[in-house]
Amino acid sequence: MLISRFLVAAAIGLVISYAVTPLVLWTAVRFRVLAQPGGRHIHRTPIPRLGGIAIYAGFLVAVMAGLPLSHAVRVGVESRQVVLTVPYVPGVDRPIVGLLLGATLITMVGIIDDTWGVSPLQKVLGQVAAAAIPIQFGIGMDVLTNPMGGMIFLGPFGLVLTAVWFVALSNVMNLIDGIDGLATGIATIASGTVLFAASAAGDVPTAMLAAALIGSTLGFLPYNYNPARIFLGDTGSMLLGYLLAGLSVLGAYKSYTALALLVPLAALGVPVLDTALAITRRWRTRRPIFQADTEHLHHRLLRRGLSQRQTTVVLYLVTGILGVAALLASGIHRFSLVAVLGFLLAALAFGARRTGLLSAPRAAPADGHHNSAT
Repeated sequence: MLISRFLVAAAIGLVISYAVTPLVLWTAVRFRVLAQPGGRHIHRTPIPRLGGIAIYAGFLVAVMAGLPLSHAVRVGVESRQVVLTVPYVPGVDRPIVGLLLGATLITMVGIIDDTWGVSPLQKVLGQVAAAAIPIQFGIGMDVLTNPMGGMIFLGPFGLVLTAVWFVALSNVMNLIDGIDGLATGIATIASGTVLFAASAAGDVPTAMLAAALIGSTLGFLPYNYNPARIFLGDTGSMLLGYLLAGLSVLGAYKSYTALALLVPLAALGVPVLDTALAITRRWRTRRPIFQADTEHLHHRLLRRGLSQRQTTVVLYLVTGILGVAALLASGIHRFSLVAVLGFLLAALAFGARRTGLLSAPRAAPADGHHNSAT
């Protein structure tokens, strides 16, 4: 069964990332790779960074172990021995190899940034270089289905669009990583949306990658949820955005449909909207686009009196609603998803009423660690 294959990939990612995180935490403390409190940062004690290394390790091992399960397996008998043959499929595996190599580079860029710091330009150049790798391995938005009929041939523009997509989502997740567990949880929910969409489309390799990412983020989340013992750092936030971009582009590459891009984009509605508002806000006030502030959506919810955990749960629910709505719009499992959407909307409404989210703002409570304001 396909579902069991996905569970295997998710379980491997979860176990590896959960086991590796304490080692990463110790290493970050040992080498003083810490997010210091003060200034624009709103956490109160030094917190280790580099958490993305654990997610990278979990994802890499899960993919390497789980990807063969996404191909047809031949079982035969040769010389009185049972032989299990897992084929290598170049048309599928080569782009995935490119995605893994690019993920390795974006992780290295994040490690350098978390440890020594880099300029915004250097960071973007690193992101562009990481985006170029899967493009060289065949991933690209060359052709898309026209909803009005026919095909849209993007040509060389498709390669540019692919690179922009990778860089944009890498920064989108970086900007939303402002409080404990927020970016990790949103990435988990968005990956679940990709998993449903890919499996419904019969895109088993992409679904397998999504399952591996779900497991890897879930294994890290207990350490990252409030009060966080370790932060994603740029290592993790950029990696999550990069992988989500890669999964959606890989789905579009296989299906030639814009839906493969729109479904994860809708699921990432919270960070995408937050990024758009941040860019607009900084442009209107003539501040540098990459200059951090404390006006993000999660900061606004905190100022309305929500605790950090309440803020995280509210944005989780909104992300889940957007993801389910995107799947419904694509016609996937409509009856069951309507029920899920109704439950999420009811939970959001109940939570908003209980927390007074719709009432007048109150001062933000002191409830432990906050991540860096970006």
